[in-house]
Amino acid sequence: MNKLRWLLLTTFLIGSGTAGYFAVEANSESGEFLDISHTGAHASLFEEYHDVYIGKQLRWTGDQMPTVQDINIIKDDGTVLSSGDESIHIELFFDPHNETDLFYGFSPDMREIVGDYERPNDFKLTERTTTIVFKVTLHEANYQFDLDYLQIEYEVNDQEEAQEIPLRSFVFHH
Repeated sequence: MNKLRWLLLTTFLIGSGTAGYFAVEANSESGEFLDISHTGAHASLFEEYHDVYIGKQLRWTGDQMPTVQDINIIKDDGTVLSSGDESIHIELFFDPHNETDLFYGFSPDMREIVGDYERPNDFKLTERTTTIVFKVTLHEANYQFDLDYLQIEYEVNDQEEAQEIPLRSFVFHH
């Protein structure tokens, strides 16, 4: 009877240890984007400047760096913000140097930073902190903010993943 207990106990410990190892290993390879900034622009800024660049910093928590396949802006009604939207036009970029907070107007320094922006399609993260840049052009002066979240599609360890980052009151302050 004593040998049976030791056999069961040993089997239980080996099974628990193996399951724990695989759980930790699986979690260490996955990761997510964390929103670590709250940059925005006052609505009146868009009356004076045609294009406003707004940076949003994200931090990657995983061990392996992802490749961003695509980023979409999803509106309150669940549709993707299209380039043909009559109220607002937003282009998305990555700032590889994480220097963008809020830019408007033009200066030589700003032109150099903006010139280094990269498109989000197939963008390989090399640092844990990255800045997504929203180049915003407002077509309607009384635009009602209807942007719900960013949908980031990425690949890490040959697995395709998607994540939503909320955008509540991100662009405008009234």
